[in-house]
Amino acid sequence: MKPQRPCPICKKEEIKVLHNQQFELPERHPLAAGYDVVACTNCGFIYADTAVTQVDYDRFYAEHSKYEDVKTGTGGVDNPFDWNRQQETALQIVRVLRNTNAAILDVGCANGGMLKALKELGYEKLCGIDPSPICVENTKRLGVEAYQGSLFLPFKENAYDCVILSHTLEHVQDLHGALLWIEKRLKPSGILYIETPDASRYLDFLYAPLQDFNTEHINHFSLTSLMNLANMHNFIFLSANTKDLVVGSNMYYPAVFGFWRKNKEAVQMMQLKKDEVLFRKIEEYIFRSKQMLSDIDARIAQLISRSPSLIVWGTGQLAMKLLAETSLAHADILAFVDNNPINHGKILHGKIIIQPQDITNMDAPILITTLLHHQSIAEQIRKMGLKNEIVFLQGELE
Repeated sequence: MKPQRPCPICKKEEIKVLHNQQFELPERHPLAAGYDVVACTNCGFIYADTAVTQVDYDRFYAEHSKYEDVKTGTGGVDNPFDWNRQQETALQIVRVLRNTNAAILDVGCANGGMLKALKELGYEKLCGIDPSPICVENTKRLGVEAYQGSLFLPFKENAYDCVILSHTLEHVQDLHGALLWIEKRLKPSGILYIETPDASRYLDFLYAPLQDFNTEHINHFSLTSLMNLANMHNFIFLSANTKDLVVGSNMYYPAVFGFWRKNKEAVQMMQLKKDEVLFRKIEEYIFRSKQMLSDIDARIAQLISRSPSLIVWGTGQLAMKLLAETSLAHADILAFVDNNPINHGKILHGKIIIQPQDITNMDAPILITTLLHHQSIAEQIRKMGLKNEIVFLQGELE
């Protein structure tokens, strides 16, 4: 079977399909409503086989970035868990750089939290790039230089001692184009820091079914695949490790990170090492996720059987999966509610997504379609004075 997208690491076209993922997207959404998750049989990389282009992804992050709202998005200083994560990562980076005069570029800087953390550690030559103009303005408000742009637009060359790609490459369609762009931005012997979700440990942190197969994450890295990508661009490996990110109360997210140095010499490309472990890990992750999804579907079907009309709170990745693959597609959904302002006014499943205060006169059950923030949303509903029945996808109200 020939893929729509060759392997982003080794560029071969021999794949095995592991899973077909479907979403119901809001109207005029620029990304794909589904794709195959595939394994490259040559190097073992796992990725989304989608025909969506890099131009489409750049436009999506410029016009639809969920990170723009500092209260609900990540990458800023307002979420305490996220701010702590960025402070810890900044400390890791400065232990390698050891030079407060170093010029640092954060690509995909979101709301500037990483750069703010570096500034507090004494670094001044800081710059951020992000496709979202609102994220850029949020970064500037933290007192840091920032520009709207992406990995594929002209920018200062040979200007930085360190380039940061923190939770960026999993979103990028053209990985080799991205590394070539980085090479041109770095000074000779400059440092590259890469951090991504650790696909080899998805199974160990499974909170929601297929949570890592979404519209945005299209590359699933292990340390082996990160090494392969950097090696193909002649970066010199310095160090790497894994870590667990705190994303909520008793909730964690696996990450893998590493440091590489730009090689001043043109050397022969190093041979790829096949990832022999990731395929098995992802297969088990898919199996366990499908079991979880089946249980959720049964709960939704039971809710609909006694109350066909309901309110859906949450329009994120899990909600879009549930609308495509479970009984939720057949419910009489009176309204979709979301806390993130960027979603308000969009049309999903034929309904306009509204803000929380707009449901005060509706008495139908509220189905909360997130497994990461369901307790906090339930608390918000009660603080609003709403008496609606609240239904979780798993567990019961505390």
